[in-house]
Amino acid sequence: KIVRIWDTQTGQLKRTFDGHIGPVYNASFSADFNRIVSVSASPDDTARVWDANTGDVLSEFKFHDRAFLGKNVDFFTSP
Repeated sequence: KIVRIWDTQTGQLKRTFDGHIGPVYNASFSADFNRIVSVSASPDDTARVWDANTGDVLSEFKFHDRAFLGKNVDFFTSP
């Protein structure tokens, strides 16, 4: 339900991204580290794009096919 970013050198919690209703199955940074995408399944079935610096939700997508859950999906790759 929550994505957390930790400082691996100090062990301190840097930011919390709270908003999914169900468990988060995948989260990844954009190449510039300014955005994070997180994917949650039931009951919300959403992918959310977050501003990594502010924690604001930039976009939310509802999906209907769970085939990609558990797979390492790169939402930031340009065609």
